[in-house]
Amino acid sequence: MLRKLRMKCPSCGHWNRVSVNKVFIEQPNPEPKVKVLIPTYEPLEVSKCEKCGKVIAEPKELIKIVKEGCSFEPKEG
Repeated sequence: MLRKLRMKCPSCGHWNRVSVNKVFIEQPNPEPKVKVLIPTYEPLEVSKCEKCGKVIAEPKELIKIVKEGCSFEPKEG
């Protein structure tokens, strides 16, 4: 599935649009009847930041979306 993904440059913070292909990867699961599919994105070409020119996405690397600030810490006691 072809999509445009917005990625933030890690060095300058500029938001860029990257052409990607959405791929689902199967995660190992102890229950045989349940399939766990993780959505990942495969860049179609080498993408550089429009502002600073550094490479932000390459076709050989898969991109996984992770939420920031949602960490679970178990309570002690």
